[in-house]
Amino acid sequence: MDLPTHFAFGLLIGLVFFASKPEAVLLIGFGALLPDLDREYWYVREQKYADEQFHRARFHNVFIIVAAFLVSPFLSIGVFIHMLQDSFTTAKDRGVEWFYPATRFVKRGLYDPNMKPQKPDPKEKVYFFQEDPLGYVNAADVDLREGDAPVPWRRVYGFAQNSHLLDRGFAFGSLALIIVWLAFPTSLSYIQNSLSYIRGNFILWLVGYGSIALLYMAGETQRRDKLPRVPQLKPIQFPLLVVGVALLALWFVLYRVAIYQNLQIIFADPLIIIVGTITVPVVTYILVKWYTRGGKTAIV
Repeated sequence: MDLPTHFAFGLLIGLVFFASKPEAVLLIGFGALLPDLDREYWYVREQKYADEQFHRARFHNVFIIVAAFLVSPFLSIGVFIHMLQDSFTTAKDRGVEWFYPATRFVKRGLYDPNMKPQKPDPKEKVYFFQEDPLGYVNAADVDLREGDAPVPWRRVYGFAQNSHLLDRGFAFGSLALIIVWLAFPTSLSYIQNSLSYIRGNFILWLVGYGSIALLYMAGETQRRDKLPRVPQLKPIQFPLLVVGVALLALWFVLYRVAIYQNLQIIFADPLIIIVGTITVPVVTYILVKWYTRGGKTAIV
C-alpha cells in the first residue's frame, strides 16, 4: 500500500485509541512510515530485486517491531499497523515476510510450484510444503517478478490484490473517519491539547518527520521512470541521504529522555527478558531436532 494510506490509517488508530496523548498519535503515525524504507532503493543494497525480494521483509518483520518497542510502544504499534495492512494483499503484491530472516533458513519446498515432488536434499531436514506458485507473482510489477525459479520462503498473503481499490479505500476511509472524529463536539478539548503539545514540541517532530521525508526522497531519485513528472533528483541523492540520516539521528537525541524512561520500564525486571531471550531459540532448536530425528523431514 502507499505511504499516505499507511500514515492516514496510523493517525486514525492513534486518534481513536489514544486521543488524549498527542505524542502517542504522532509516534504511531511515525512508525507507520518506517517499514517501507526497505524498498528497492539504491541505499538499501545493490541487488536483483526479483531474486532476493527484501522489500516487505527486511523492515516488515517482528524483530523490527521489537526494536521499535525499545524506543516506544506507540512507535511499535505504528510499525505493526503498517505490516498488518500490507498483509491484506495477495501473493501478486508480495504480502509480508513477518519472520524474516528466520524464514530464509528454510531453503526449499517438498513440492515444486506444480505440486510435483522434489528430490529431497540430504543436507536439508526442514522444508516448506510447496514452493511459491509462479502464476501470481509473475503477474506483478516487473521488479517483483521471479522469472523461472520460484522463491522458497513464505510470506503472509491476504485476500485482496492491491489494484488501488483496497489502497484508496483504506486511505479515504481513514481520512473520512478522522474528519468525523475531529468534528465531534467532545473532540474539541483533544484538539486544543494536541495543538498545545505540537507547539511545544514542534522542532522534535519537524526533525523526525523531515528525516523520513528526506530518506524517501533520496530513495526515489532512482525511480524516476515510475514518476516521470517529478524533476530529476539523482544528482542530489547522496546529500539527501546524509541529511536524512543526520536528522533521524538528531531525532533520537532529542527524544532520548523518553526513550531512556521507556527502557527503564522494559528492563525493570531483566530476568524475564533474559529467560525469554534464551528460551525461544532453545525451544525452537529442540523442536527442530525432535521433528527431524532419525532422518525425518519436517514441514513448516
